[in-house]
Amino acid sequence: MSPAPDARTGTGLRARQAALAALAAVEDTGTWSNIAVPDAVAALPEARDRAFASHLAYDTLRWEGTLDWALGLVLTRPLADVEAPLRRVLRLGAVQLLRSGVPVPAAVSTSVALARAAVPQGRAKGAAGFVNGVLRNLARRLDDLPWPDADVDPVSHLSLTTAHPRWVVADLLGRFTFDETRAILEADNEPPGLTLRATSDRDGLLEELRAGGIDAAPTTTAPEGVRAPGADPRRLVAVSEGRATPQDEASMLVVRASRAASGDRVLDLCSGPGGKATHLAAVVGPEGRVTGIELHPHRARLVEETAARLGVEVDVRVGDATAPPLQGGERFDVVLLDGPCTGLGTGRRRPEVRWRRQPEDVPTLAKLQRRMLDVAVERTRPGGHLTFSVCTWTAGETTEVVADLLARAGDRLELVEERQLRPDTDDTDGMYLATFRRLEDPQPLPGPEGPDR
Repeated sequence: MSPAPDARTGTGLRARQAALAALAAVEDTGTWSNIAVPDAVAALPEARDRAFASHLAYDTLRWEGTLDWALGLVLTRPLADVEAPLRRVLRLGAVQLLRSGVPVPAAVSTSVALARAAVPQGRAKGAAGFVNGVLRNLARRLDDLPWPDADVDPVSHLSLTTAHPRWVVADLLGRFTFDETRAILEADNEPPGLTLRATSDRDGLLEELRAGGIDAAPTTTAPEGVRAPGADPRRLVAVSEGRATPQDEASMLVVRASRAASGDRVLDLCSGPGGKATHLAAVVGPEGRVTGIELHPHRARLVEETAARLGVEVDVRVGDATAPPLQGGERFDVVLLDGPCTGLGTGRRRPEVRWRRQPEDVPTLAKLQRRMLDVAVERTRPGGHLTFSVCTWTAGETTEVVADLLARAGDRLELVEERQLRPDTDDTDGMYLATFRRLEDPQPLPGPEGPDR
């Protein structure tokens, strides 16, 4: 819980204005919060104000569903009918009442001030009165909100007490126990702090960060990883000079699961924005080769820029992973498909993802993953390895996709590793990975020059 600046000094209001600007950027332009929030709070002169504004913005995005439920109990019309600027003000006020320990007078008065500025001047008085009435009514009900009983309705209980959509909760309960599901969802609400991948000397990076006042520590599993809580990667010389790059430990573990080694030929079928592709390039070294396929040109440029900053080589090609721009019979020692997915496993860093995604996204994305996996199998040489990863935990995008692949191509694949990384047990993004060893073909694959062994 972040302490609130004193609203009477004016700094508290400025911090809340910055938080509101971040919420508007996320909602109106689709900007991810890990970009919108730092941009919105950067102009605040005091670190304490920046921390408070960031806390309010992230917590409002994280708890949106629960806030909307609570506000709905005291509103006389649907929250969806409230114009967007005032809806954001109400959520920002509600999160202070429900989650942040801000005194009621400060939470209400600053919200009223924000409401006055959020609408045209001729309606400012009415908007201020509306927000004042709603938040004061909510404050009076804080001790008797009708939270669902876990034994009677476990889905609703977990949905509201951990701030996740019902469909996400129900999906997790299909894979895990009630207690495991609660632990995953609660951990998904904990800000992870910055994780870096050291590109050469991890011990040297740790010393450099500690000398700069950062409480840096090695990650528990990935030997390249460094945790740097509270650090802003945009202000780290180690990042700008290529000695480190922001990357979650889960992504590092995907690269390790790929079995890539020095001298390997590697295909990364969805390489943007470049974290795993450049990590693979560092592993295979100058004797190896990494070919990165990326559908979107701007993301392909990000791969190239990251590779240049880190001093590694990635052959980046713009194209569709279902029909990659490769030679007809070209096959690789290692193939990585970090597939398109709902991204629910990134909720610690981008909490709004849980509210942006819908249950119908799962089968649509799973169908695309299956098509890409068919290509990945064909592009993996016999004896080589194929790794499939997605940063999510829905059954339809993880275990069910792998089961389907083995049912269709089990004569060509041996599953050698399958793992669901979790924020509660692994302190990482919720990444799923499965690695296969490619077996000999039942019959040679046709190609312009015959099978490429």
